[in-house]
Amino acid sequence: MARMDGIAFVFPGQGSQYVGMGKDIIDKYPGIKRTFTQAKEILGTDYLDICINGPEETLNNTINTQLCVYILSIGIYRVIDNYGFQPQIMAGHSLGEYSALTASQTFKFSDGLRIVAKRAEIMSKEAKKYPGKMLAVLGADLRVVEDAVEELSDQGTIAIANYNCSGQIVVSVEAYITESAIRALKMAGAKKIVELPVSGAFHSPMMAGAEEQFKKLLDNCIFLTSEVPIVPNTMARPAVDAIELRDALRSQMSSSVKWQQSIEQMIGLGIRTFIEIGPGDVLSKIIKRIDKQANILTTDKPEPLEAVINYLKDV
Repeated sequence: MARMDGIAFVFPGQGSQYVGMGKDIIDKYPGIKRTFTQAKEILGTDYLDICINGPEETLNNTINTQLCVYILSIGIYRVIDNYGFQPQIMAGHSLGEYSALTASQTFKFSDGLRIVAKRAEIMSKEAKKYPGKMLAVLGADLRVVEDAVEELSDQGTIAIANYNCSGQIVVSVEAYITESAIRALKMAGAKKIVELPVSGAFHSPMMAGAEEQFKKLLDNCIFLTSEVPIVPNTMARPAVDAIELRDALRSQMSSSVKWQQSIEQMIGLGIRTFIEIGPGDVLSKIIKRIDKQANILTTDKPEPLEAVINYLKDV
């Protein structure tokens, strides 16, 4: 299998889901439906029905969201992989890192399902113990947001969860100081603040307890050397070693997602084309803000996926 220089596969995480995802694509690419069938046989839940029919509240529940996004992403990836295409590098945003690790053969899809299911369960329980929100802070300078977060820390737990791109920072905050945080961030220059459709304050100290439980699960899972370099969220540099990739996952739940740093690292390695594999185009929009010259392709509809396959055939 020839590796395609200059091309990266990136996988989305929570926040990319929407009711109806997968509906249009499974008819043209039945292999995607088979991936959902395989997941149902292993876990006993019809996640395709949740993807297509929701309702939104059910889909946005962490226990369902993570598995729906993961399964659909791997289903789409398998369509591409059937042609023998292998990128220079891969990365995934938060949950999407599990898709990247599965695609790179670091662990099997069946193991990934069980890992993601347990991850979602643990995170969901922790979110109920420590209710919180995730807020996308748009249009504000990073340093100003960091200063505001530091000042607000006297009132409760607050942390930068995602360094997405310039002008788009995601903050995790305890529920009871959410309104205070919104006011302070607006005063700090945020043009807009959007509450993300997630059910907890992820990538923050509020997930420390969940992370400790999750580490024990990861210690009992088989990790292999990655077939394609992965850029983990916590490291923002390529890795292939199984132990290093496992260690990166161990700290991911309570650590910031260094997405902008990861994309800049890949650009520095010669990546010019980013293919988003999974639902929506959240990552595509973020990457375009990081590098307006980047060539970006999406895959969650039949026509764009066909265009990606044709593009890769011509590389």
